[in-house]
Amino acid sequence: MADVSVPVLIVGAGPTGLSTALFLAQQQVPYLLIERHPGTAIHPRPIGLGARTMEVLRALGLEESVRKAAEPLSRSRGEIFVETLASANMAQVKRLNLDGKDLDTFDQMKEAEQAISPATGCLCNQAALEPVLFEAARERGGDLRLQTELLSFEQDETGVTALVVDRKTGVQQRIRADYLVAADGAHSLALRTLAIPTKSFTLSKIHTLAIDFRADLSELVRGHEFILCTIETPQAPGLLMAVNNSDRWLFQMPGYQINGEVKVPSVERCQELVRKAIGIPDLAVEIMGILPWEPQERLAERYQVGRVFLAGDAAHIILPTGGVGANLGIQDGENLAWKLAAVLQGSASSALLSTYETERRHVAGFAAEQEEITDREKTTDNELQARFGFYASSAVLSGEEGVEEGSTPDYTELRGQPGSRVPHVWVEYQGRRISTLDITGHHFVLLTGLDGEGWHKAAKECAAHSGIELAAYRIGPLGELVASEESWQQATGLPEHGMLLVRPDGFVAARVSEPSEDRDRQLMGMLSALHVCLRL
Repeated sequence: MADVSVPVLIVGAGPTGLSTALFLAQQQVPYLLIERHPGTAIHPRPIGLGARTMEVLRALGLEESVRKAAEPLSRSRGEIFVETLASANMAQVKRLNLDGKDLDTFDQMKEAEQAISPATGCLCNQAALEPVLFEAARERGGDLRLQTELLSFEQDETGVTALVVDRKTGVQQRIRADYLVAADGAHSLALRTLAIPTKSFTLSKIHTLAIDFRADLSELVRGHEFILCTIETPQAPGLLMAVNNSDRWLFQMPGYQINGEVKVPSVERCQELVRKAIGIPDLAVEIMGILPWEPQERLAERYQVGRVFLAGDAAHIILPTGGVGANLGIQDGENLAWKLAAVLQGSASSALLSTYETERRHVAGFAAEQEEITDREKTTDNELQARFGFYASSAVLSGEEGVEEGSTPDYTELRGQPGSRVPHVWVEYQGRRISTLDITGHHFVLLTGLDGEGWHKAAKECAAHSGIELAAYRIGPLGELVASEESWQQATGLPEHGMLLVRPDGFVAARVSEPSEDRDRQLMGMLSALHVCLRL
């Protein structure tokens, strides 16, 4: 087949690759995405999509579609512990959230989350999530090629040349791309080809057997749906995970071996184990899949080598508790896509791309360290950082905050600090109720209080001279974003003439309490320091 050229080649159609594709499309950057399998995920894997991830999906206009896909698990709450499922008095079983806390505490945390975010987390099966992302990418003009495998690649100063094969026909093709995003999972070809070392985190080597099965358990759980159920019977101890809270389940047995060796048991043996765990000897069980695996955590020492970027599980593997890795991967895609777009479209220098590794690798490392905390009691500060991420890089102007690159700012609130996600405020815009987060996603945004006319003029000057898109909004009763008079100060702690410069991914790039007399020059200087506005 004839060679093709494309700005970005994405390898992998999991949540990471698809979110990267969707954000590139939002930035009007053409891409080609390849996936070696014939479709999206078939192995059910419940994912706890956090509030920040739902904000990311909201920015793509997919929040409601994802919630619809998550509907079968929408009534699931907490983790329970039983001898067998059939023997349990479900009305009296104590429920904990996935951090080991009482659900009362968990509900309070959810209420606190609603105060700082327009979106709340949800539980979704990965096999239901991926089709939503895939169809959205296809509907928005994406070039998506299934059963197409990356065989090899090499790069030079101007791009990457990849050799791929159509697994249906065996026909090979060369693809020339400006950049390659390797979202090809834990066994990433890019990770191996580039010989990137990884840091492993200490985990006990426990062999685990995952049994994907169908069995109608709806009468046992109706009205008492759960996320996880720890089965404690000695005959088949393990963890039962809800896939749809009806007839699709995933049973995991840690430490499973046959005669001291790790082997895949027969279908009949798996049916027997499921029946013992559920506590119904004659239960009709259909085995859909059997997968032995070992828990592991690792972090790539580098996320970027030249024009190749690692994302998702290729860059970091986090213990699969609540789908932390999937959340990180989706947010990797958001972070990387706008930076690639800015460089490809000529509005930023290639130095901006190095901040992807600085920002996202630190967040993944922080998440891995949190998983190692054995008492499962995390401070409010850690909870906030783990859920929303905080950045310190040359794509953030620390100013008086004094944040060092590569560190995690010690914030306990989202109040517009440099490197934090922009504060959420409900406002009225053109007759619609939206969040301040809803105006981000496409380009840089400048937010001010009502005394922000000077900043608005500066934004127009910068946009006119540089060709970049830079929108400006005032928050207040008479602002473009209509809110109460005290909203701006309460949300940010800034005076009415203060300003937040917000990146396309919704993170604060700069914060100004006292503007200079020449705001045009001040804003131009900030954008230049952020590797933006090269033509000024």
